[in-house]
Amino acid sequence: MTNNKKKVMTSAAATLLSISLLAGCSSNGGNNAPNNEGGNNGANAATEAPIDPMAKFDPPIELTVGVAIGDPIADEFTEEKWENSEWIKAYKEELGIIIKPLWYTKGGDAAKQKMSVAIASGDIPDLIGVSQEQLASLSKTNLYADLTDVYEKFSTPLTKQIITEEGNTALESATFGGKLIAIPGTNSAIDGASFLWARQDWLDKLSLPVPKTTDELYTAMKAIVEQDPDGNGKKDTVGLMLNKDFLAPGVAEALGLFNAFDAYPKAWVRGADGKLVYGSAQPEVKDALAYLNKLYKEGLIEKDFGAKDSGKAAELAASGLVGFNFGAMWNGMYPMQQTKDNFPDSNWLAYPIVSKDDKPANPQIKLNVESYFVMRSGYEHPEAIMKLINFWTELNYGDTTQEEFDKFLGPAPAPGHHYAVAKAWKAQKNLQAHLKVTEAFKTGDASKLNAEEKGYYDNIQKYKDGDNANAQFEKVFGETGSFRYMNEYVNNNLFKMDEFYGASTDAMKNRLKTIEQAVIEYYTKVIMGSDSIDNFDKFVSQLNKLGLEDVTKEVNDWDAAK
Repeated sequence: MTNNKKKVMTSAAATLLSISLLAGCSSNGGNNAPNNEGGNNGANAATEAPIDPMAKFDPPIELTVGVAIGDPIADEFTEEKWENSEWIKAYKEELGIIIKPLWYTKGGDAAKQKMSVAIASGDIPDLIGVSQEQLASLSKTNLYADLTDVYEKFSTPLTKQIITEEGNTALESATFGGKLIAIPGTNSAIDGASFLWARQDWLDKLSLPVPKTTDELYTAMKAIVEQDPDGNGKKDTVGLMLNKDFLAPGVAEALGLFNAFDAYPKAWVRGADGKLVYGSAQPEVKDALAYLNKLYKEGLIEKDFGAKDSGKAAELAASGLVGFNFGAMWNGMYPMQQTKDNFPDSNWLAYPIVSKDDKPANPQIKLNVESYFVMRSGYEHPEAIMKLINFWTELNYGDTTQEEFDKFLGPAPAPGHHYAVAKAWKAQKNLQAHLKVTEAFKTGDASKLNAEEKGYYDNIQKYKDGDNANAQFEKVFGETGSFRYMNEYVNNNLFKMDEFYGASTDAMKNRLKTIEQAVIEYYTKVIMGSDSIDNFDKFVSQLNKLGLEDVTKEVNDWDAAK
C-alpha cells in the first residue's frame, strides 16, 4: 500500500506531512479505564504538527478485538487462518497495529450475546463492532471514547467521502449527546431498493410491453399464466413470485409493489402535518392489498405462498415457471442465474418498479450501517480505528494494483472481506462500477477500471463470448443490468428514505416485533381473502393498542430532538 499512501498524501486538500506518532502497547482490553472525556490522547498528541492519517505506528501498538464469525465463512474458518491472514499481517507490517483477538464467536446470536455480556460487565476490547442497539446501550456508559476529533483529523479525504456519500445521516446515527462515539461502517442504502424483474423472453414471445403501471403488470401476469409461455402445454406458470415474509427486502418480496401505490410498509414517513407516521398503518396500503388479493384470487400468485420462505419461493425461478419478481439489484445473481443454468434461452431483466399511474414510483430504502466501530475509553490510540478504515478504503477504492487487490479480496486463497477488522463500503460503489464497466465496453478501453471493476468486465466479456455461467454479471453490472435503472433512480432522486434512523426507542424494544407480526398476519389474510380491507381501521386501532401509539410518540420525540 506504499504507493497508495503517497497518493493519499498528494491528493489531500491540505498538505499532509509524515510524522512519527508516539506509541506504546495497549493495556489488556478488558481493563475498564475511567472515561477520558473523549479518549483522544493520540489525536491530541499530534495536534502540534500536521497529521498523516496513513502513518505507521512506530513502535507498533497492540489492539484487542472480539472476532465474530458469520455464517458465510463459518464452515471453513479456523483461528489460525484468521490470525495468519493477509489482513492481520498487513495491519502489523503497514500500519504498525498488532491485532490481538480476545474472543471468537460463531453465528449472529452468539456474537450478540457475547457483546451484550461484555458491555454489561464493562469488560470490552479496545475496538468493538456493535449494532445500533448495542451502541445505544454503550452511550449510557463510560466505556467509549469520543471520536469526534479522531474522525476529523485522521480520516483521509477518501474515507470521509465514503462515509458521507449519502449525507451525514450515518454520522448522526453514531452521535449521542453531541459526541461521535463510533465510526459508522457504512454500506449502501440504495442497493436495498426494489426492482421489477421480468422474463423478457416471455414478454417477447407473447408480444407484451415491459410493464410500467400496475394495470400493465396485471395484464402481463395474466397472459403469462394463461398463454403457456414456456411452451410445455401445461397451465403451470405463475405470474408473480412471493414469499411469506414479503415485507422483507431481497427476493420474492412485495415492497416494490406497495411502493407502486405510494405505500411504505415498515418505514417511518413524513405525514401531512410534518410528523412521522408508520407506513404499515397508512391508508395507502389498502390499494396495494386489494391488488394483491386480486392476483391471488385469479391464481396469478401461488396459493401456498404463505408457507414458503424466500429460498423456497425462489425455486420457481430455478424451475423456469415464473414471469415476474420484485426484488433487489442482486437477484440477477440469485436466483435468476439458476434459471439461466437450467434454461439457456431464458432472459431475466430488471426494470423500475411499476406505478399506479403515469408518475414514477418511489422505491423505499433505509440507512444501512453494517457495524458501528467503538474504541474503548482510555485506550491510548483511538486513531487506530481510522487507520484501519483508511487502509480498507484505499485498498478498495484507491489506486490499487490488481495484484494487491487480489491478495486481499480476489479469488481463493485470498481471505476476502470477512477477515477485515474494520471497513466502510461506498454507497454507490456498485453503481459506479456499472457506469465504468459499461463505458469501458463502449470505448473498448478497460484501463481505467479498478481491480474489482475489471473482474466484472472480464466476466461480462466471458458471457458475451457464450459462457452462460457469467450471465449474472451482465444482469447486474452490464449494459442490460439492474444498475442501468438504479442510475435512473439516483438521477431522478426517486428514493423514499426511511426517516427514522435512531436506535430503538423503549416502546420499540418492547412492542415493535409484536406490531410487525400483527401487520404481516393481517396483510396475509387480506391477500388470501380470509380478512377484509374493510377492517383496516379496526386493524390500525389494534396496532395502537399493541403499542404503535406509544412507539409513534417516541419516534417523534426523537425526530424533534435530533
